[in-house]
Amino acid sequence: MRIQQPWSAPPQAIEPLRDGTGSGREPSFAAELKNAVGQVNTLQNNAEEAMQNGALRGAQNIHETMIVLQEAEIGLKLLMRVRDKALEAYHEVMRMQF
Repeated sequence: MRIQQPWSAPPQAIEPLRDGTGSGREPSFAAELKNAVGQVNTLQNNAEEAMQNGALRGAQNIHETMIVLQEAEIGLKLLMRVRDKALEAYHEVMRMQF
């Protein structure tokens, strides 16, 4: 019996991201960052609502509340890492001598 490795499949073409305007352009870093901030904000709002519901209604479905809180925390940590890397890149460019 022969077992195939899952990574042995031929690679498929990856299509570039589009900005949704139909212009065919790839989205800018600023647009992607704005989208990510909006998503993290939504996660944070959902977590706040879940905490308030848990406080008002008692400890029903505490596991779902904890999952929502962890999703919000992970999203915020990722956003902070992206911010730190962007600032690091900016400072590196500013240190370059021309």
